[in-house]
Amino acid sequence: MLRSKKIRGSGGSYLIISMVLGDFLICCATVWQTALYFIDPPTGEPFFTKGQCLLMEAPNIAGMVISQIATLSLAVDRMNTFRDPIGYYKKNHLKSSLYWWGVAGSLGIATAAMPQIANDIGTIIHYFEPTWPTWFRRYWMIFSIVISTLVILAYLLVIVFSRKMNSNLGKNEDSRANERKAVREKMVIKMVVRVLTVYVLTWGLPSLVYNVTVIFNVSLGTAFGLLMMFGSVLCSCGNVVILLMREDIRAELKSLLWCYFSQQQESSSGTTSGKQNIALSVLRVDSA
Repeated sequence: MLRSKKIRGSGGSYLIISMVLGDFLICCATVWQTALYFIDPPTGEPFFTKGQCLLMEAPNIAGMVISQIATLSLAVDRMNTFRDPIGYYKKNHLKSSLYWWGVAGSLGIATAAMPQIANDIGTIIHYFEPTWPTWFRRYWMIFSIVISTLVILAYLLVIVFSRKMNSNLGKNEDSRANERKAVREKMVIKMVVRVLTVYVLTWGLPSLVYNVTVIFNVSLGTAFGLLMMFGSVLCSCGNVVILLMREDIRAELKSLLWCYFSQQQESSSGTTSGKQNIALSVLRVDSA
């Protein structure tokens, strides 16, 4: 798979896969945490320790971190297509995507484990009661502010570099070429506006509310945490849908999937033919 030139040049397809992985973790955690409302109702006696609750929240925390890092990586990927188009298409995208995957996975696992530190994990509580220590709430506030700022800045730079690239092409006397250039620029602006609208509504605003609660030391409970989970899923899914509206990204993803499945078929056919050759050689030995 690493040797395939088509796969190496598939751009943001790998980053979309990492975003889908983060969404999968969040969705599984959301279903499980919603079911826990019925397993551990507020009218009954609590039987979960805080440490157990944090372990059950871990996939959700890791998923949100992976999803947000993937969102940032896609924003940077789109920015690089206009900042350096020639260098972008010569780049080994699989290698750069592996770096993003490593950062997202490492930070996701580390962040999911952090709430266990300096926390009374042996306390018996209801599942829906607050579990995060104060220092981790502040950490999450800083993380959400930094990641949101970087994503918004990267997508705004997409517009800046797009206009700069069009201006570098110079004034073309061909009116049709100028019209095509204007249409491309409008499409880029529409894509950025749509992505940022979804991002701000589903992730930015809930994060803002959460940050206000941290500043004033108020807890909104696990219900608001579930709301942020749904918002994170809607955010990344909305961005994936918007990006897949672009023909170049669809073509990259199709090329990636086609190369992967074709190589799987080749390997399976090679294994089958190898087994047949071994069987024929055994028959020849027996007949001899």
